Amino acid sequence: MNSLFNKRYHIRLVWLIIICLALTFCAVFFAFMYIAGWKPSASLDYTSKITLAILAFLTLIYHIHNLENQIKTQENSNRQNLAKYTYDICSDFRKPVMMDINENLRCLINEQNNNLQVHNINNFIAFIDHQDNIEKRKALVITLNYFESISAMVLVGDLDNEIVKRLFGKLFGRYYVKLKHYIEHRQDEAPRSWVNFEKLAKKWISEEKN
Repeated sequence: MNSLFNKRYHIRLVWLIIICLALTFCAVFFAFMYIAGWKPSASLDYTSKITLAILAFLTLIYHIHNLENQIKTQENSNRQNLAKYTYDICSDFRKPVMMDINENLRCLINEQNNNLQVHNINNFIAFIDHQDNIEKRKALVITLNYFESISAMVLVGDLDNEIVKRLFGKLFGRYYVKLKHYIEHRQDEAPRSWVNFEKLAKKWISEEKN
């Protein structure tokens, strides 16, 4: 419907320009002939030049207007594609394969809440590194790596910040607060560990407070 409206609009605009140019041509020609008293050939020559100049100016305006419409259309298309891509990426967190991982991590945080405090973090490290807790360690690392990937893409503009914030804002904040000391401990060994997740979570927490 929008395309049909634009097509009719452009056709009417073209006819309006043609009529205006014809009227302008006649008005200028008769002004040269009867008001200025010029000869028909000179009047026709100057009238043609003036009309062509007006036509060139209107054509330029039309192309500028058309270019603006194309840019707006492309921007809208880009925003829609970015939104769809963002939802597709974020939906991975809700897939069945992640359900066990999410549950294992939730149980881990609840069980080890005291050991996740700064003064007990070494106890948590010992627990998570124990061979018997490999599934819980896997759940923790997979989740943090997933959040790290999402955060990196948001920070460089490959994902829509507002959409990801609506979907994960509070979750990022809760997990970062709970796992802050563990993340800092790992960063002592590998400084780049989950830095994008940390940066984005801090940013959203700060925005939530303001």
